[in-house]
Amino acid sequence: MTFTLMARDPTDGSLGIATATGGPAVGGFVPHLLAGVGAVITQGYSTSIPAAERGLSLLAEGRSAAAAVAILQGEDRGSGWRQVAVMDAAGNSSGWTGEHNVASVFLRCEPDLVVAGNMLVSALVGEAMLQAFLANRRRGLAEALLAGLVAGQAAGGDIRGTLSAALKVRCEGGVPLDLRIDDGVRAVDVLGRLYRRIQADREFQAFLGRLPTAADPHRH
Repeated sequence: MTFTLMARDPTDGSLGIATATGGPAVGGFVPHLLAGVGAVITQGYSTSIPAAERGLSLLAEGRSAAAAVAILQGEDRGSGWRQVAVMDAAGNSSGWTGEHNVASVFLRCEPDLVVAGNMLVSALVGEAMLQAFLANRRRGLAEALLAGLVAGQAAGGDIRGTLSAALKVRCEGGVPLDLRIDDGVRAVDVLGRLYRRIQADREFQAFLGRLPTAADPHRH
């Protein structure tokens, strides 16, 4: 139903998630992150928002990604219908794909990177996302996440097509990037155009440049 990348930039600890699906409003369900703490994606046949919230709480308590996943899966009698992945602030990642999710499914958990999908045209979607992200990593976290999402869509993506997409990137104490396309044909393309338009908008970039940050809390 959904294809997603979750990643960490080791240079500044930024966390980011890019996701797309064949239904509406994916940005309100799949991506969850808390700067300086970690990130969780929850998707699959039956997406669990409580699992995401619980996962972030466990990370805030100091649990590792693997420990959080073990607790979440152990507590959830519906875990067979979920696809969940967790990344802690150090970039360690772990997750599971329940056996009742619709094929094709894909889950790769690596240091600083998770690629996950279900109801995909084929597992090649996940591989394409992984390779595109790695090839674009030097361009920055947002660019690499978008490249991965574009590659996933080009490889077939969700078997139903792509109706919504979202991109979240956050560095602790920094200014958030939080974009959503809730209902649009080839939503990944629309998301990419929105991102480019924002980057090219000098007035909006000037606005971002005067917002307070942890490094400069009095900026105005």
